[in-house]
Parts: sequence; structure tokens; C-alpha cells
Amino acid sequence: DAQTSQNPTKEGKNINPIKGIDLSAHQKAGQVNFEKLKELGYEFVMLRAGYGMYDTQKDKAFESHYEAATKAGLKVGAYHYSYAKNVSQAIKEADCFLKWIKGKKLEYPVAFDIEDRSQKFLSVNQKTDIALAFMQKVEAAGYYTMLYSSANWLNKYLDMQKLRHFDVWLACYTSEERRNKLYSGKFGIWQKTSGLKLPEVYSSRLDENLAYKDYARIIRKNRLNNL
Repeated sequence: DAQTSQNPTKEGKNINPIKGIDLSAHQKAGQVNFEKLKELGYEFVMLRAGYGMYDTQKDKAFESHYEAATKAGLKVGAYHYSYAKNVSQAIKEADCFLKWIKGKKLEYPVAFDIEDRSQKFLSVNQKTDIALAFMQKVEAAGYYTMLYSSANWLNKYLDMQKLRHFDVWLACYTSEERRNKLYSGKFGIWQKTSGLKLPEVYSSRLDENLAYKDYARIIRKNRLNNL
């Protein structure tokens, strides 16, 4: 896989892609069969912890998904959906996020999800500064932090040179060949489809992800994420 060689772990070893899914309150708590997911060869889940900058915006299913996924032996990461329009709001979002994930055993990265239509009108610099403010604050708290967005956003709406320190979780629902044409930057996780059907796991469609780094090993080795 060409992408694997472009995305070696920090220790410089290529790995076969690791399969995972991501979940939020859109997938109702208690309705996802995490044991079955593990049996089918999926190793990790990325869970939305919440969105926005108020305590009340914590994801309603986060605790339940977290408990069930860890109990099933899956590795867990978390993400925050942003609506921040400036740096001070981004920092408030980071404070909320850090509160929500406090004490959680997260063997996968934590991600800042920037893609909302309400942020599009901001300049490239403003959006980039928002992402930087959030991710630097969360990283400083001891977490392996990454950026989530679509190929379109990464190409057009953010200054990726300024964000190069952070791994990318790329949303691009297409074939590998077409993906390489749409996005030429590096990334650590690829969200390849929102149409995954695993009826024994969940009644509706799921997002499927491939990780190209052994994040659990890197995070443990560097004693990040409270591990």
C-alpha cells in the first residue's frame, strides 16, 4: 500500500492498516454491538466526546459508548466537533473537551474536527489559528492530538504548512486511487466511507476508518493520554 509507506509510525515501521469505526450520539447508546465489531477484526473506535464550548454539549452517548467499547477490548480515541469562530472560543472548546475526556483511558489519538459550514466564511488564517489553538492546548495537556477534516477543507480552507506538526485524520469517501488524486498530503487515519454495513453490529450505516500507524503502541511508549 503506497500510503502506508508515506505514513510510517514515528518509530519508522510500516504496518498493515488497522480497521476502526467512529461513533457519536447519532448511533444510539446501547444499540452498537462492540463485541461483534471486535470479532469482525475492528480494533479501534473514535468517539465524539462532544461539540461546542459548553458543558451541556457533551455527547449524550459518549460515556455509554466508551464503557461498552473498552469492555469489549477495543481501543478508544475521542474527537471534538468545533463551531469556534475565533481563538478564544477554540480555547473554551478545548477546556470542555479536556473535562469530558479526563480520566479516560484513550489508546488512540484525540482529534479536532473542523468542517462546519458556519466556519467557512472565516479566512484561511483564522480557521488555521482556531485549529492550532485547540490542538496546542490539548497536546500541552499530554494528549496525542490530531486534525480531522475533509480533503476539500484540508486542501482549500486550512494552511496545512502551519498545521504540519499534527497528524491528519482524513475524510475522503472514495477509492484509494481517487483519494491519492484528491489529497496528496500525509495522514495517519483515513475515513474511507460513511456507508459501512455491519448489520450484526448496528442497524444503520457506519463510518469506516483505516489507521496507518500503530497509535496504541506510540501513545503507550510516549506515556500520553493518561496511559
